[in-house]
Amino acid sequence: MKKCYLHIGNFKTGSTSLQAFFYLNKKVFENLNFQFIEEKNFFKETVHNQKLFKYFDKKEFKKIRKYFFIKKTKSNLILSSEFFSCFSYNLEKIEYLKKTILKLGYKPIIIFFYRSDYSYLYSLYVQQLTQKKNIEIESVFEFCKKVKKFHYYKNKKNRYYFMNQNYNLNNLRIVKNWRKVFKKDFFALKFDKKNNDKIFYDFLKIIKINSLSKFSLPIKKNVSRKLKPWNLKRIFYFYFLGYMQKKIFKKNELSIEIKKKGQ
Repeated sequence: MKKCYLHIGNFKTGSTSLQAFFYLNKKVFENLNFQFIEEKNFFKETVHNQKLFKYFDKKEFKKIRKYFFIKKTKSNLILSSEFFSCFSYNLEKIEYLKKTILKLGYKPIIIFFYRSDYSYLYSLYVQQLTQKKNIEIESVFEFCKKVKKFHYYKNKKNRYYFMNQNYNLNNLRIVKNWRKVFKKDFFALKFDKKNNDKIFYDFLKIIKINSLSKFSLPIKKNVSRKLKPWNLKRIFYFYFLGYMQKKIFKKNELSIEIKKKGQ
């Protein structure tokens, strides 16, 4: 059976860079028996299967089937969209995802990158601020209140934005849910913000490619702004959200290395 490697994010774990890596190396992957399905959307020079996420979210099987067979290929598929991580608290949608991909003749393998560093919540909130023309921005205090209550954050779109999404943050819960459905075909990998290229090595290892030598590396995208001494508001956000992150989450809810036995 052909395999479908589905990279599901999480948000703020280098997904844009990984998708740019896929786009840049399409021919190399094709020569190694891997195929992509590209979409025409506002994600430029990346492989981002956002439309497919929408189809799965609405359970539109006919559109999913048509999407999968846009290209008649005997190759394994690689698909990617961090929006799939929005399913992480919903076992019913995770089960539908698996059942559907199997029905289409592929063995689904899920790849998830998680993050637990001090600046995780800060990165997510600052990303919201960059979208202030598209979504309703809540105060940092309201943001923390919702994350504390639900362990996820849901943005509020306006009429210009393309979708709402949940930013699910409890890594322990995320991994438990996906692993419950996919067993050994679910891989959780730690995102290392300080090592920009590790995400490429980690992904290639899952699909059993042991060298980066044939591949080109993309220019880093979505670069976080460095804190400037005069930017007092951002400095406040950084330390306040780092402090709140420790208060909100128990130690093993973000840092789940001890749960990775058997991978």
